[in-house]
Amino acid sequence: METLRYGIQLSRPHSNGRVRLRPPGPHFLVLSLIVLFCGCHLAAAPERAGQLPGDQIVDHGYALLFALLGDEKDVAKLRIIKREREELKNLIKEISRVSGEAHKKLTDLGKAEGKLNLREQGLPVAEVGTRKAISKTKEKALLASKGKEFELELLLDQNEALTYGAHLARVVSGHESDPVRGEFLRQLSQDLGQLQEKLRRMLSANYSGTQ
Repeated sequence: METLRYGIQLSRPHSNGRVRLRPPGPHFLVLSLIVLFCGCHLAAAPERAGQLPGDQIVDHGYALLFALLGDEKDVAKLRIIKREREELKNLIKEISRVSGEAHKKLTDLGKAEGKLNLREQGLPVAEVGTRKAISKTKEKALLASKGKEFELELLLDQNEALTYGAHLARVVSGHESDPVRGEFLRQLSQDLGQLQEKLRRMLSANYSGTQ
């Protein structure tokens, strides 16, 4: 059996010599929709950011990054991950390490520079409420799943977080006037992007075919 692009597989030829096309499996379709949604959503982020004053982008951007990294640095502490395969545990540990180091750097910057507000995210009340609701839904999904289902839920969640973080750091770096902070943000964007690429390869290797 040969796999073509987009997860379509070729079955063995019939007696008449024709080849049947098998549609992609359900997991591949889910991943395709996730990638499409994230791509469309994040592609519009720089355009929306360009409509805001530069100082608001920087101030709120740092606060959003600080909150995201605060969550990501603790992801390896999930006890349930200890029962999963080594490849997944190592990736989660790396995500936690990179996020922890960046979170500490932001903490130090906040202490050194009184003007750097790491708490005011500038989000509407409805957005804050929606994010909390989504977080609770994801938490329930993780706690209720196990095995490959748990891995898929966790990896999709981390894919979303890393993609958002990489784009956010890049957008804020474009409005940062301080060269040191700008370089930190660009490096963070690159680091998160590389982790997201590793995660994407893991998803593709384990969930792109029929199950």
